[in-house]
Amino acid sequence: MSRMLTAASMRLFRGLSSKQPFLNTSRYLTTKKPTAKSTTAPKCQKDEKEKPPPPGTFPSGGTHAVFSDLPKPEGDFMKEWSAKNSKYNMILISGIVALVGSIALGISSGVMELYCFVPEYPYTKEELEEFEKEEVRKQEEIDAREERHKDLVEAKELTIRRRKARDAMKQEVAFMQKDIDEGLSDGELAQLQDLVQKREEFEKWEAEEEKRLKEQAKEREKLKKEKEKAEKEKQKEKEKEKKEKEKEAKKKAN
Repeated sequence: MSRMLTAASMRLFRGLSSKQPFLNTSRYLTTKKPTAKSTTAPKCQKDEKEKPPPPGTFPSGGTHAVFSDLPKPEGDFMKEWSAKNSKYNMILISGIVALVGSIALGISSGVMELYCFVPEYPYTKEELEEFEKEEVRKQEEIDAREERHKDLVEAKELTIRRRKARDAMKQEVAFMQKDIDEGLSDGELAQLQDLVQKREEFEKWEAEEEKRLKEQAKEREKLKKEKEKAEKEKQKEKEKEKKEKEKEAKKKAN
């Protein structure tokens, strides 16, 4: 500023000696000198951050929590919930699509075989025979299991009835001994007759049951022999077919 005043006074002094003193002075005052550009960058204004509360205090400023310190919900709940639900639905759908696509790709490429269709190649005669043997074996196991169960039930029934018959026999012997010694009343006599009748019925049933069991055992033995005979015949047929195949193979080789 002092330089400008000094220069202005010098101009004024020179202008007084010339014809246009005030014109030069006004021109000098009105002209602007180019200012030098500053080389330093402008400083950024720092945002004043809120200072955290001191240790041992809450955001409200006190040493004890109040309702103002609780978290406060903000924004539209339904909007946020719909956005999250849409995201989770997309994840679920993409997972299902990926799973179905992986299974379809595995089946189509042949890497993952589910064995849910009938194989395309035809079974050979030997394979069919093996399948038939397996079915027969399973059926025989089922029949044998049923026969064992039936035999156990019949044996249990026979044991129970025989035990009851022994008890009835003891009562019958006691009544007969009493009849010899003292005599029986009408009620005891009727009871004795009932015991005798039941014993006779049991003896008849026992004889028929033993006969039936013997016939059943003979029938089972007969069926077993027939099965063995059929197996032997099948084995002979197989050996015969095998020999014929060997002969045909030798003829073709010769």
